[in-house]
Amino acid sequence: MRVRPSDPRRIDFDDILPTVNTSRDSVYFVSKNLDYKEGMRVFITYPYSDSPGSINRESLGKVVRIDELGHSRRGIAVEILMPVYLGGKETVR
Repeated sequence: MRVRPSDPRRIDFDDILPTVNTSRDSVYFVSKNLDYKEGMRVFITYPYSDSPGSINRESLGKVVRIDELGHSRRGIAVEILMPVYLGGKETVR
């Protein structure tokens, strides 16, 4: 998965990480990045691939929990709020 802040003027990073747990409306991952804060809005791309021709769909999420796991690692729980559509039309069925 790929995670980046929704407001890069305040904090700017671009993390590409494996997930630990996922559900329909949330993801949980482990990071050593200390910039994550509860309530922070982030863009989530899951699944993510940097292969040519990959179709990556981005969603807006909110950090809802941070677990201190030791050894400078933190568990980050993100609630997925809504998909982000850029440029194209989404078909409603």
